[in-house]
Amino acid sequence: MSVTLQLNNLHKRFGGLVAVKDVSFTLSPGEVVGLLGPNGSGKTTVMNMISGALPCDGGRVTVGAKDITRMKPHRVAKHGVARTFQLVRPLPTLTVGENVMLSLAFGHKRYWGRQARDLAEEKLAFVGLEGRGDEEVSNLNYIDQKRMEMARALASEPEILLLDEWLAGLNPSELKIGIDLVRHLQGQGMTVLLVEHIMEAVRALCSRCIVMRTGEVIADGPSEEVLSQPAVIKAYLGDDHA
Repeated sequence: MSVTLQLNNLHKRFGGLVAVKDVSFTLSPGEVVGLLGPNGSGKTTVMNMISGALPCDGGRVTVGAKDITRMKPHRVAKHGVARTFQLVRPLPTLTVGENVMLSLAFGHKRYWGRQARDLAEEKLAFVGLEGRGDEEVSNLNYIDQKRMEMARALASEPEILLLDEWLAGLNPSELKIGIDLVRHLQGQGMTVLLVEHIMEAVRALCSRCIVMRTGEVIADGPSEEVLSQPAVIKAYLGDDHA
């Protein structure tokens, strides 16, 4: 059963720059929500604070009843939060399956040996890489690297998945594969926070959108309503379009 993700007044400063200012929102179990905004709006900084990659300067992050605000990434993972990155960072000296097994060893639960190998193959099959666990990572094309990245995230058995521009750089046919895979997760009831610039994917996957500009939330609601708001159009396209 998925849990609620709640952010209360998150704040992050880099020197004199306020990157995130009093950001608050809640994700209900099973929601797939788009976190949108132009470059530099603070989206990835928010993801980094949720996942423990960056410390918060203020505010709180809770998963269910558990406060994870000050936790390191490996401890956040143990509380059911997983993350993908825009740039896939495989360990090139390991096979595809071994890359996934690392998450099984250090994730929500710990698996080793034969059980870990079997579970890695299960996750690879789920993302469309069945039977390819023994291959070298260098054999994978771009969409298959993205699939492996997803398998690594799912191997930690998360209840909340943070997708940071996971669909970026895919061609149209690959994009369809990626959207279908996220839909599959959605069908299983996983809670997903999706940072994305590809509006086709946002409209296909997200019933709700949260939009940021210069570190603050400027809109939060049903996707079609939010994406048609003048303040949101202005944030992306400028005054003339708004």
